[in-house]
Amino acid sequence: MSRVRGFDLVTLAMCIGVGIYTGNKFFTPLVVDQLQKDGNLRSDIPVPEFDADGNRKDVQRELESLKEKLQETKSQ
Repeated sequence: MSRVRGFDLVTLAMCIGVGIYTGNKFFTPLVVDQLQKDGNLRSDIPVPEFDADGNRKDVQRELESLKEKLQETKSQ
């Protein structure tokens, strides 16, 4: 019985973790955009920039440079 409860707890923890991660990825761009429109966004805290799809621009730049480096190493 304790194994079943252990698996249930692990499953529950994984579901909660995935829910928090996906909720954060979904709502962060919406909240930041609304705060910018209202003029309530704090200027002393750096805020990441998002594209139209809600992806962070700085992460995309890093991924593009990583892809270029991988292509260079494959061609050698």
